[in-house]
Amino acid sequence: MLLVKTHLKESTIPEAGVGCFASEFIRKGTKIWLFNPDIDRRITQEQFKKFSKMEQEFLSMYCYMHQGDYYLCADNGRFFNHSTNPNTYESPDEQATFAMIDINIGDEILSDYAAFGDTAEDRMFNTIL
Repeated sequence: MLLVKTHLKESTIPEAGVGCFASEFIRKGTKIWLFNPDIDRRITQEQFKKFSKMEQEFLSMYCYMHQGDYYLCADNGRFFNHSTNPNTYESPDEQATFAMIDINIGDEILSDYAAFGDTAEDRMFNTIL
């Protein structure tokens, strides 16, 4: 669940579609997203296999993988776009995202998808663009 105010609009990354942008100033080091099991959704491999092809395509587009399970952000967090020059980083100790630098109002929030997950399988799934 996002812990900061954001809004959606066209991404600054060509052909990325929609992006998530800061609606408030976010200071470097601020925790901006944290997995909240009461709001966000964890989907096991077994559950994923039971979804229709269309549902699996949706989940593959908007989920990230962590320890072999799929995670769907319930809010604008699912619109963080990938960048090899991100302004956020993922915590190695918890499923959380932090501001790597000061993020100004109107800046797109970007993550390095290769940093998501604990296993090679997680990282491979997360970096297929």
